[in-house]
Amino acid sequence: MRPLPWLKLLGLLAVLGLGGAWGWSLHSSRPSDLLKPPIALAPDFSFQDRSGRWVSRKDLEGKVWVTGFIFTRCAGICPMLSAEMKKLQEAWKGNEAFALVSFTVDPKRDTVASLKKYAESLGAEEARWSFLTGKKKDLYRVIRDGFLLTAEEDLEGGPGFEFIHTSRIVLVDDKGRVRGFYDSQQEADMKKLAQDARHLMRKRGRP
Repeated sequence: MRPLPWLKLLGLLAVLGLGGAWGWSLHSSRPSDLLKPPIALAPDFSFQDRSGRWVSRKDLEGKVWVTGFIFTRCAGICPMLSAEMKKLQEAWKGNEAFALVSFTVDPKRDTVASLKKYAESLGAEEARWSFLTGKKKDLYRVIRDGFLLTAEEDLEGGPGFEFIHTSRIVLVDDKGRVRGFYDSQQEADMKKLAQDARHLMRKRGRP
């Protein structure tokens, strides 16, 4: 018996649907216009995490990671920045090859205990999301000289606004190279960050 016309039509639609899904999958893994060629190695560092352990750039070797700069008393951009970081955590939940790092710009107040409380309030996974503190001069050297971003104390800022710091999130590849800067206050940038993170995760281990 010859197949009914509607069965042929359903088969054709199924093939087209699979082709469209595959095409979208390939497109979504391409880099955005914000992903840069390898710029330079991320700065070396060694700071204390919320758990009290020491974390360095070497601990992140072989992983794709993103980093942002916050302070726990922040009433400005930090809550939004940390919320965007949490979205990335959820997107790569359970994948140990993807990591997040938050550096404080207020180490005097942001002790290990303060960062632990802050991280827990965000639901941050301890194994994959580090909150780092240390000496102010060392932290600012990493932010300013290493990532070439802004961090400074605002002597005229009120409670929650004592520091001026970048709203950008930095993307680093599995070889420790800075690959892009994304404004956490711009929805379009955050979509591109997610896109570029997928691209780098697919390329892990390749030259």
